[in-house]
Amino acid sequence: VALAAAALTWLALPAVPPASLQLVRPTMARAVVELNPVEAVERVPLADVEAWGGLYAFTPVAAPAGLSQPIQHRWRHEGRVVATVRLATPVQGGRAAGFRTYSRRTEFGSDATGRWAVDVLTASGQLIGRVRFRIDP
Repeated sequence: VALAAAALTWLALPAVPPASLQLVRPTMARAVVELNPVEAVERVPLADVEAWGGLYAFTPVAAPAGLSQPIQHRWRHEGRVVATVRLATPVQGGRAAGFRTYSRRTEFGSDATGRWAVDVLTASGQLIGRVRFRIDP
């Protein structure tokens, strides 16, 4: 019985939100300069994405002081995972505005139009939050 309970707990872990972590004003942006997003977007023409050389997922994460948590960004297009980026620096807790993290995607391809999302996950796969955007033709 204990083994079955442990197995169920392990399988359910990705669905359980990490209580002490939360996103603080996540956004998609043309660039990130000095750890600040530049030209935030929710909808953007594909031509702009190509001209900018990609898009940034800027995702500040609030965490308790003293916490160090590796995270990853999972890029999705129309619900399908297209990339997972393990961020090099773990989130460090204690900053009220959130520990500023980001990843960049440069390869969108010609079929990039549609709904996109970037899931922010702990290293164990727990969803912290999500930022959504749309690429228009």
